Amino acid sequence: MQKHHPFTMVEILLALGICAIGICSVMVLFPIGANASRDASMETYSANAADQILHYLKYQITSSQANWDSTVGATATIPTAKPADPGTLTLETTADWTAISADLGNNIFSSSTTGIYQIINDRTDPPAVDNTTIDSRILVYVWREEVMAGVPYDTAARLLLEATWPAELPYNARQKSTYVLEVFKPAFN
Repeated sequence: MQKHHPFTMVEILLALGICAIGICSVMVLFPIGANASRDASMETYSANAADQILHYLKYQITSSQANWDSTVGATATIPTAKPADPGTLTLETTADWTAISADLGNNIFSSSTTGIYQIINDRTDPPAVDNTTIDSRILVYVWREEVMAGVPYDTAARLLLEATWPAELPYNARQKSTYVLEVFKPAFN
């Protein structure tokens, strides 16, 4: 009959050490996966919000000749260059931000600086800029430029939107996405 030898303490410690290294290696991947998931959801949320804002502006611009002239025409309210980062705006102060339209939902706020918007992802209804349960904030910069050199703003305009997040970080540290929509002047009656 063969005698069965139990594992020695050294063998058990080596096996536990190898298991610990494997478990730690897998655990390191969890924060990376969580960050990638957060970044992907913010990218999707910013793209949806950008689409919403750009098409809302297109609707507003093309609804009448007066709106065309006051938004992208002779007396334009949309700037021709990207607005500067609003270092003086406080993200949580309701005096600096107003909701732009119930048509877009209650989570998009316009700043006192032309062309800058704040998009809030919140679990409360209605969201507010001074709420403590905000999941994320996206700062959006909107400006216009010519569609092609020589084509006047009376005919067409290119709307550009840059979404940056998280808004709490300095501008250079935020993630950024730029979106473009060309708007052509309809034949108004």
